[in-house]
This record gives sequence, structure tokens and C-alpha cells, in this order.
Amino acid sequence: MNDDKKLEAIRRKTRQRLIFTGITLVLYFSYVFNYTTDNPLLGRLVGDSHISGSLVMFVCLIVSFIGLELLFLAINRHRGED
Repeated sequence: MNDDKKLEAIRRKTRQRLIFTGITLVLYFSYVFNYTTDNPLLGRLVGDSHISGSLVMFVCLIVSFIGLELLFLAINRHRGED
């Protein structure tokens, strides 16, 4: 592999990582909705349980972060085989 192809591969991976990092940061900052008064849904309990909407959002964020990382690794693994 020559230097131009290596440089392009590094740039592509950097762009992908920045996109995934941007998505992750937006999801992290969405957690601030728990502290606003405009969105009372997150403060309410879900059904008859002791689980609040905030806790459900937190769990969904963690699962989505893991999913994003798995997607990023799968994309890189697939690109590495080309």
C-alpha cells in the first residue's frame, strides 16, 4: 500500500470517527432534557412502577452508545477487508 492510499484510509477513518463522536455528543447533550421544566414526561413514572422516564432515557442512551460503537467497528472491519 502506497503512502497516498494510507493517508486516504487515515482520513476516512478520522472522518467516520468524528461523525460518530458528533452523534454521541448530541445524544449526551440530549440528557439535559431531564433538567428542563418544558418536558415533564421524563420526570413522570412509567406505568405503576418506580422507574422514571429519565431512567428509561438513560438506559436507551447507553444501549444506543453501544450500538453506535458496534456499528463503527463493523464498518471498519468491512472496510479493512477491501
